Amino acid sequence: KQWYQRRVRGEDAVVEGNTTSYYVKALFVNDKQTAYTVLFATVGGLTGVIIDICLFIMVTSSIKIVRRSFFEVFWFTHHLFTVFYICLVFHASGQMIESQVDPYCQEANGTTWCNYKCDLYTSTDISIYDVSMCDSDSVTFKGPGFTNWSKSYFWVGVPIIIYIIERILRFTRRFNPATVYKAIEHPGPCLELRMRKKGWTQEAGQYVFLQCSEISLFEWHPFTLTSAPEEDYLSVHIRKAGDWTSALYKIVAAHSKQKTVKEGKNTELQFSLAVDGPYGTPSDDIFRYNVSVLIGAGVGCTPYASILKSVWYKIKSGQNVDTKKLYFYWLCSDTKVFGWLNSQLKYILETLEELGASDYLEVRLHLTRFNNDKEMMENVAANQGSREDAITSLPNTQTKFGRPNWFKDFVEIGEKHAGNDIGIFFCGPAVLSESLDHNSSLANAKLEENGVDSMFFYNKENF
Repeated sequence: KQWYQRRVRGEDAVVEGNTTSYYVKALFVNDKQTAYTVLFATVGGLTGVIIDICLFIMVTSSIKIVRRSFFEVFWFTHHLFTVFYICLVFHASGQMIESQVDPYCQEANGTTWCNYKCDLYTSTDISIYDVSMCDSDSVTFKGPGFTNWSKSYFWVGVPIIIYIIERILRFTRRFNPATVYKAIEHPGPCLELRMRKKGWTQEAGQYVFLQCSEISLFEWHPFTLTSAPEEDYLSVHIRKAGDWTSALYKIVAAHSKQKTVKEGKNTELQFSLAVDGPYGTPSDDIFRYNVSVLIGAGVGCTPYASILKSVWYKIKSGQNVDTKKLYFYWLCSDTKVFGWLNSQLKYILETLEELGASDYLEVRLHLTRFNNDKEMMENVAANQGSREDAITSLPNTQTKFGRPNWFKDFVEIGEKHAGNDIGIFFCGPAVLSESLDHNSSLANAKLEENGVDSMFFYNKENF
């Protein structure tokens, strides 16, 4: 999807540059009246101008700063694509666009003239290389003509039909909303919503689109499911990071019996959200590998909450789990963020220890920014060698400061699990994703050099 978007944006830039040259030429031609008439008084010219305006608005509203800070602007301006495609279909009317012809061969009085070969092929397949031998009176060369309609409808028709079907399905799903019955605010701030929906099924690590009619009838936002398939509810963790999420916080507070949702407290609710999904992610493939490395940065830990809980349910009930070892890296810049899933992680680790499966899951927490907090550093120093982590209280885990040495860690994991294909799954910012992809490739090269027959396979989802 991201490759497609980059490709389209690149082609849009080429189109913009090309069409801009036409407008510049129109300003400098002698017969400006004719130029302006072609641009604004013909169907082809006017639709071309509208197409360019729509394209310019959509491209400029796609830049990262607009998407992050003014999502509504990005969302609504991108629906100009409907105007874009309508104008594209009518753009060729008025015989302003040349019809396409074969660049090599054209029909001429029962024979075929091949321009670039300078050959006249007759019905008897005799080639005549001397053009002077051709009777110009008996041969009329067919040049390019003009068309009233383009074939753009043929190329955009199928995607438009698929889009309409998808919109219809999303609209019908609105009539089977999920009921929000509980809200829990975690540090960050991060709001956990628990919902129930009739006929709901999901797989671990999937995501949904949520729509709140009290905020907007048109906006759908994606959120990763943090509930496990074995649970009788679906849940999402929503970080307060924009207009829509801020409005949702206010709505949750308005539907509760208290004025605000208090941190760490369960708030009983009764209101509905439209849910579209669930949809799959690269995390669906985690159980295809004997060994999997899960890496989350900040809120990027949410897909793995669902997966870890699902594994816990399977092991607890005695079910077989194809993946024999899981490594979970969680990188955070603030200790409060660890509180999002801290209680769930602690319960999972303690239960695995009771079941004699403590080696199955290895949690590696990294605090990437600690600002020389003297009290925290003293607490960490005092608890060195303790069974519980001084920051998170997780058993058999020690929070490390700074970023991991990915190359070193990957090589160690590869050597420890020789003979296995190892899946790396990442959810977080694109910059870190590039580093992980690069280091996994370097680790593969190093393992091959050392004669270790294990290999890493990198999977990502960015936000």
